Parts: sequence; structure tokens; C-alpha cells
Amino acid sequence: EYPGNTVALSQVDLHAEVEGYITGIYFKEGDHVRKGQKLYTIDQSKYMASYDQAIAGVKVAEANEAQAKKDADRYIYLNEHDAIAKQTLDHALTTLQNSKNQVSSAKQDLIKAQTDLRFATIVAPFDGTIGLSQVKLGTLVTPGQTILNTISTEDPMAVDFVINEKQLSHFLKLQQNKPNPADSIFTMVLPDNTIYPYTGQISVVDRGVDPLTG
Repeated sequence: EYPGNTVALSQVDLHAEVEGYITGIYFKEGDHVRKGQKLYTIDQSKYMASYDQAIAGVKVAEANEAQAKKDADRYIYLNEHDAIAKQTLDHALTTLQNSKNQVSSAKQDLIKAQTDLRFATIVAPFDGTIGLSQVKLGTLVTPGQTILNTISTEDPMAVDFVINEKQLSHFLKLQQNKPNPADSIFTMVLPDNTIYPYTGQISVVDRGVDPLTG
């Protein structure tokens, strides 16, 4: 018999990635949530405005590029017939390249705006149980600092327990060879002394041995 601690195989704290006020909470504390399920929303008004502005910026940049392309094509044609100064063509080609760079920059701004807008909705990263909410409606959250909640998996669960180094080879054999199936069945006694109805098996044997205690 060994004292043990039940632990979730995956557990994560939910943080806000953008700043704003909590405008929606879409779960019941303690519920099982599914991966991708909407949990919180942060005020999206300014992020939606930035997204719309970024879309407009891309359209303007693309229109400028199209006009610069037409001008450059016309000057290239005139240059082939010696009907224009070389400097004018150079300026047109430079303007075209600058327009292309502006389109690339506008598209990057759009990607950032899309990302910020997406981060204004917090979803569950995996299936699990969600805990008590650390924020309420109207709470101002700060990116990377405010913890909204914690989600942990519950199926399967692990039980950590410590053995003496003298028993290590025995447990390694159970994990690797399992010559006797009965020896690899683990039964858990709960804190109220009832027996958990499902058996377990060895999943991981840690690499470390405490040199002070063995």
C-alpha cells in the first residue's frame, strides 16, 4: 500500500491574450467542457473596428498597386519605343515596388487584427472540467496576466505514488514485461476508505531517484 495523489494528465490556466472587459461567460462552473467550446468573450468593439479598418487598408493598398502596375506597364511600353525619359520609368517602377510593399504591410496588419479579434473569444483548449471563474462580467482583464479559469482533464486520471529504490526493478518489470497480469492491477482506496471500482496500470516510472531518501 502506498499513499498517492490523484493528478490530471493535462491542466492549463486560461489567460486573456487581449485587453478588455469581460462581456460574456458561457459555462457553468464545474461543468465538463468540450475542446473549442466558447467560454468567455472580451469586449470586441475596438477589435472589430481595427479588423474593418485593416480590411479597408488592404483594399486601398491593392488599388494603389493596380494603378502603379498600369502606370509602370505604360511607361515600359513607351520606353521600348524611346518615347519617355528613363528617369520617369525608374520612378514608376519604384512606385510599383513601394505599392507592393504597402500591400504586404496592410495584409500583415489585417492578420494581426484578425488574431486580436479571435483572441477576444476564449475557448476550451481540450475536453475537461472547468473550475471556478476568477473573473466576473465587467472585469477588466490584462493580456498574459489575468487568469480567467483553470481546465483539467479527468479521463484518464493519474495517481502519483513514491516507492523505495529497492523496489524500482520490480515495478519496471511490471511495466515492461507484465509476466503476471494480476501483479500489474492497481486498486485505489479513496479517502473515505471505499474502493474505487476501476483498476489501473503502470503508465510511467519517473527517471529520478532522490539521493537523500532513496
